[in-house]
Amino acid sequence: MTYRIYLGGSFDPIHHAHLQMAMAAFRRLSLLGLPATISLLPTAGNPFKPPPTPAIHRMNMIEHAITPLIASGIMIDIDDSELARTPPIYTIDTVQLLQKKYPNDVLIFVIGGDSLHTLPTWHSHEKLINAVKLWAFGRVGTTDKIDASLMTRCTTDLSQFLAENGRIFLDSSPIAAMSSSQIRTLIAKQNWQQATDLVNDEVLAYILANKLYQTG
Repeated sequence: MTYRIYLGGSFDPIHHAHLQMAMAAFRRLSLLGLPATISLLPTAGNPFKPPPTPAIHRMNMIEHAITPLIASGIMIDIDDSELARTPPIYTIDTVQLLQKKYPNDVLIFVIGGDSLHTLPTWHSHEKLINAVKLWAFGRVGTTDKIDASLMTRCTTDLSQFLAENGRIFLDSSPIAAMSSSQIRTLIAKQNWQQATDLVNDEVLAYILANKLYQTG
């Protein structure tokens, strides 16, 4: 049985906090001697946001970001299955497809504090909580609140989270506060130094080479 860690998002662009969350979950499981893998799950788009950068660029940036981890022996890859589907794409549908593909494995979806905050608005969110293990992180310096309806689901006990269905694990590991929109703004303003602090060097080089997020 493998513990399959998934982190979904537009990755427009992928940044350090994305990998910090995925790797924190991976390391916690590895310390328990549990076999784990990581898959980054780029989305086709969000109906509430402008269209994302073309998928080929986002995929290439993810490849650049995870190459050092692969070289160090981390089992991490890209699952591009959502990119081939027609929107709207709901997380519960993705989970059900993955359950059919990996019936003997444990599926863990990593989410940030902002996603946990909005979870009650997600399509079939109760069904989702019961179908997959949700591993949630906050971000340093943020105050994302947890909806009261979710509090009885949440635990800070990793053993309880792994043993019981329908639990949401609250991981207190420090995750840097950053966002893809912040990075796009920095690049548009040609603030390369600050952008360097938030993304992999190869990712930034790819962005500049392909003139992504730049105006004029």
